[in-house]
Amino acid sequence: MFKKNPAEKQFSLIEPYYHLPKYVRDALHNSWAEHFFRSIFTKIDESRFAVLYSENYSRPNAPVNVVVGLLMLKELNGWTDEDTIAALYFDYRVQYALGISDFDKERICINTLGNFRSRLYDYSEKHGRDLLGEEVSGLTGVLIELSGMDTKLARQDSMMISANCKRMGRLELIYTVNANMVHVLKDKAPDIIPESCMHYLQDKDKAEQIYRLKKEDIPEKTAQLLKESLALYKQVPDALKDSQAFKNLARLIEEQTDECHSPKDDKDQSGSNMQNPSEPDATYRRKGNTPSVGYTVNIVEARDNEKGLSVIVHTERQPNIVSDTELSLNTLDADLKGVETMVSDGAFYSREVVEKALEKGIEVSFSALNGRRAPEGKLGADKFVIDPDTELIVACPGGFAPVSASRNLGKKLYNAKFNKEDCASCPLKDSCIVKEQKRFNAVTITDKKMIADRYRSLLGTARHQALADFRAGVEGVPSVLRRVYRIDDLPVRGLVRTRIWDHLKVIAYNFKSYYSYCKKSGASPFYFLYFLRMPSRRFSFSRALVCY
Repeated sequence: MFKKNPAEKQFSLIEPYYHLPKYVRDALHNSWAEHFFRSIFTKIDESRFAVLYSENYSRPNAPVNVVVGLLMLKELNGWTDEDTIAALYFDYRVQYALGISDFDKERICINTLGNFRSRLYDYSEKHGRDLLGEEVSGLTGVLIELSGMDTKLARQDSMMISANCKRMGRLELIYTVNANMVHVLKDKAPDIIPESCMHYLQDKDKAEQIYRLKKEDIPEKTAQLLKESLALYKQVPDALKDSQAFKNLARLIEEQTDECHSPKDDKDQSGSNMQNPSEPDATYRRKGNTPSVGYTVNIVEARDNEKGLSVIVHTERQPNIVSDTELSLNTLDADLKGVETMVSDGAFYSREVVEKALEKGIEVSFSALNGRRAPEGKLGADKFVIDPDTELIVACPGGFAPVSASRNLGKKLYNAKFNKEDCASCPLKDSCIVKEQKRFNAVTITDKKMIADRYRSLLGTARHQALADFRAGVEGVPSVLRRVYRIDDLPVRGLVRTRIWDHLKVIAYNFKSYYSYCKKSGASPFYFLYFLRMPSRRFSFSRALVCY
């Protein structure tokens, strides 16, 4: 049963706070604990997580705002779950940051943290809604509002994250998936295991089947193991078809065999295929000369240069076969907290990205552009003048109007024809992309080329150079997430579970950035004035003066 835990606390007279010397209280109010309580804990929307609990009358949940706040502090300090619970009970700053004054009413054990993460995972798997991601986005908005940060300018970058598994060879993959299914059947329905699959239960069978195999025998062994996969698939009862072992088996058959259930050629294997049954969401990609099995994480960081403050306004984890352009399209659908200009590198460029950004009212800039350049000495397509209302070419680079012009929206083409006499007298005729035809000179320009040439014309300008220099700063964010928050070393597997940990690391990054800004700007308030402004902890004015 969900029970809300109000962030407003009435401290008792025996609260340890009252027995601290003045200089200790001052240090406490100037520490991260005061800022965390004020800007994070009191802003956590507990009602968002009510769907994780039963609506029936039953034992109430552990305080959601305390659990969420504790998970954030865990990432902020790099603690294990054990360290986190120890800090909760023995570090007064943690208790103060979470507004805890009575442990008898707010008992939290190490299983509370794991159970809450499991609830988030199960709900996301069932409903496709990322509750923690929504909360982190909301808290990031709070930090932006409290700091008065200007988020108009943002920069984007992606990073490759290796999965906590190795890339299996094809034969080992098939064997392992089959063996996992056989062992599930052994525990649940041992009588239906096919006779041809009983060898999976024998000791050292894997070495006999795979590691001692001669190279010329690999195709025959692959066909045999896939035949056993099909035999297992037909025997699995309906009660076990929701198991991960069966889902892996069904996926294996789909990816490794053709319509006739014969083994596919090795050359037909895709990077999107399952690489290891222990982490089926991980995919294979080769970026440059570096192969990787795992995921890609896209990051959008807003930066206020005047305040010297940066926060991550959007993050997304996907299998590593998802391209940067697709990630960029997803980013434009996200809540970007008022971003008006977003700078990326050339890998994020596509015509679709530019068009969608225009629809969203966001300016996009790219430090470089991929694709084929215009021929040397030739003018770009952007030099032709387009009427914004009719979307027709109304003039060539030399200023001559066309004889006729048309726009093919279906094929996304601009077409125009020009008088040969005008072209003959044009000083730009040698560099123009208009082609000579029998009656007229004609030009056909695709939307893709028009947009690409427009952006290429911006390269080298003063504004482009300034934005490119600004974008370079985002390269440090992956480094911080790797070194400080250890995003490569998550103790969980799978896309949904790792996203939960990503969100907690992002809010830790943002709060740390916000707190550093507060310290530099001297934004820490005198605590008794703070209590007058914020009703979070109810102190009377006279009591506050006496304590101070």
